[in-house]
Amino acid sequence: MILDRLQRADCKNGWLLDGFPRNKNQAIKLDEALKAAGMRLDIVVEILLDREIAKNRIMGRRLCVKDNNHPNNIFIDAIKPDGDKCRVCGGDLKTRDDDQDEEAINKRHNIYYDAEVGTLASAYYFRDLAKQGEGLKYITLNGKPGVKDVTEELLSKL
Repeated sequence: MILDRLQRADCKNGWLLDGFPRNKNQAIKLDEALKAAGMRLDIVVEILLDREIAKNRIMGRRLCVKDNNHPNNIFIDAIKPDGDKCRVCGGDLKTRDDDQDEEAINKRHNIYYDAEVGTLASAYYFRDLAKQGEGLKYITLNGKPGVKDVTEELLSKL
């Protein structure tokens, strides 16, 4: 399904996968499928972030009831809401139930931070390919600074 999507005309000049692959097996299968289709992955980006900071950012997320695309987070200065109102439009804010469930967050993080078979293992699979000279660039970024700083770091490494 993903390969079919990546072969569409609007992906001709490039594409970005976010949130996939989620485990090492998916990374291997993606790599095999891309190679079989004569396609290649050019860049993999790993954003390094302490688990506690990641948890706080999830728990700090606030959704604007008028527009979910208005980013608000009580723990990120660049997108901190105006009190209990959306920083973009002034709308009321709400939270997602699973963003406030520490047990659910820990479960998600256990999968993500698993370097043997989890999401980090999928990233490391591609990191190892990059080290072998597969024509793949592997970029690591410090995710602790604000969005602007992380974006600038990414652009400088591209």
